[in-house]
Amino acid sequence: MTNDLFEKANRLNETLFEQFGKAAEMQMNAFRRYADVTMEQAKKVSEVRDLESLKSLTGDQAETLKSLSEQFTADWKAWQDYFNESREQIQKVFEKEPEETAKPGPKSAK
Repeated sequence: MTNDLFEKANRLNETLFEQFGKAAEMQMNAFRRYADVTMEQAKKVSEVRDLESLKSLTGDQAETLKSLSEQFTADWKAWQDYFNESREQIQKVFEKEPEETAKPGPKSAK
């Protein structure tokens, strides 16, 4: 019983470590993407010198907002998939039988 508990705790720790690693990677990728967009927009705003460049910037920002909206939707779906996967992985930890009891080995007769 105690061995089973330790095995499940070990599998849970491994699963959580793996899932937290995925979450951290997803957050860093999203942060990098949005920071790049922010820096690009800041650079474009700083380059506005006249009415024509302001008009151009306004049109460009409409496209950027559309792109950001699509990216937000994709990121939200990725997070939903991540949460579903994490839940499934954690459920598997508690559903699995320990390898030793799930696969009894042949007993030697001497």
